[in-house]
Amino acid sequence: MILYIAIAVALIINIINPRILWRIDSWKYKNASKAEPSPLYLFLCRGLSLLGVVILIMAVYFRPMNLTDLVDRNSKLRITQQYMGVKNGEPYIDSEGYNELSEEQLESIFTLFQQYTYRRTYDTLFSDGSLSNLGERMIIFFVYEDDELVNTLIVSDTGRISVNDKSYIMQNSPELIRRVSEII
Repeated sequence: MILYIAIAVALIINIINPRILWRIDSWKYKNASKAEPSPLYLFLCRGLSLLGVVILIMAVYFRPMNLTDLVDRNSKLRITQQYMGVKNGEPYIDSEGYNELSEEQLESIFTLFQQYTYRRTYDTLFSDGSLSNLGERMIIFFVYEDDELVNTLIVSDTGRISVNDKSYIMQNSPELIRRVSEII
């Protein structure tokens, strides 16, 4: 993170006044009399620095986030699994709740969460947490600390997830659902 901050500061300085970095570079010259930069050079430096800031912001925004950021070892966890489909022309939703998990199950789920990451999407910032294209299976994790709900995680088997009413994407979500089902 410190590297991101250092790069961002250098890029912003170069956008505001590219002459500063131009002068810092003058230590290479023995007589320290470096010619002034051309207007074209200044324009290109500002443009490339602005592009660099945009790329840096995108790299930070779309970085993978770990599921263990949502659940810690001392949290209480409640899980609901849902199966959705159509039988004889009628839609159905079967739901199973798992409210009392053993310490071994909680530890296994926490260890499992260490193996999975999720990412923001372009619409995460403005989303309301609603999911489309849910697929057939979905698992919902309710995370409590001291009987207070602190995080809600909804994982669908299509790779779409919702974390605290914001939409994200996750690779291998069907595998996560299957492995959690085996634990509980």
